[in-house]
Amino acid sequence: MRSVRRSRAADAVQALAAGAVLLAYWSTVALFARWCGAPRGRSDESVRRKA
Repeated sequence: MRSVRRSRAADAVQALAAGAVLLAYWSTVALFARWCGAPRGRSDESVRRKA
């Protein structure tokens, strides 16, 4: 019985670690995209040309 509990606990810890690694990866990618991306224009600017 103990090996089943340890196996489940090990699986849970492994899944939690994988989730933490993915979260850290996507957070890093999002930060780099924000820092290195092209500057965005103001959101209230019109896309159409003025006549």
